[in-house]
Amino acid sequence: MTAKLAAQWEGPAPSALREAARYVDWLDANAARSQEAAVQLGAAAGAHEAAFAATVPPPAIAGNRARRTALVSANWLGQHSAAIADVDTDYDAMWARNAGAMYAYADAAAGAATLAPFTPPPSDAGARADSWLLKAAPDVISAGRRVMSAIPGALEHLSSASRTTFEASLSSVTPSLSKLNSLTAPSDFAIGHLNSMNKAAALRTLFPRPAAVDGVNARVGRGVSLGALSVPRSWTTAASAAQGLGGDRRAKAPAWSGPVGAAVRAESRRPS
Repeated sequence: MTAKLAAQWEGPAPSALREAARYVDWLDANAARSQEAAVQLGAAAGAHEAAFAATVPPPAIAGNRARRTALVSANWLGQHSAAIADVDTDYDAMWARNAGAMYAYADAAAGAATLAPFTPPPSDAGARADSWLLKAAPDVISAGRRVMSAIPGALEHLSSASRTTFEASLSSVTPSLSKLNSLTAPSDFAIGHLNSMNKAAALRTLFPRPAAVDGVNARVGRGVSLGALSVPRSWTTAASAAQGLGGDRRAKAPAWSGPVGAAVRAESRRPS
């Protein structure tokens, strides 16, 4: 009966359901992988907590260094040499303890970071073939898979005292990281454009436009016409004062005061 009903059920809705049924198995498989990833991430978090508890607290290290500085500054005659050696021994022990905690965490994190790769979703035949997302999805999935597979090796490299650098362990996934960076370039460009627009708007609020000047105030500041020229108004006051002097341009001497001035005035009044 069900087969007969399914055979007779035709149209857009049954076709869409048949297309969606392919994603059920994919979702179930990736859900199981997600649960495994959650367990492993919990183990990595536990390793981090254990490493954090095993390290020496920074205040203890700072106190050790401060005590050594005080002993060295007061060691005029070498009387604190033994105490300085004890402080240095404690500092070496702190260094070894922190290094051991770091290596143990790197080993534990390398095991917890080994994740099963997620399978890509089934392709949709009805989607547009020229869609940018469809073109970029395989590159993103493959690049992310290479990066995830390189993380355990990088952590193992960090946990061992190797002569090579840490960057050398990531050289195999450098092209994948570059590809991921190129895929995010369009969004980065758009975000940068929006950022510049926000900065321009902020600058406009910081420097407002000057208010409009009243017409009466603008006429007050104008000069006075003198023929074809325009001169300041203060010049007219100076010209009026100069015209008040008349034709006699000699300045009169001030009258003398005091005994000498009185004698001069009496001498000038004496008849000849």
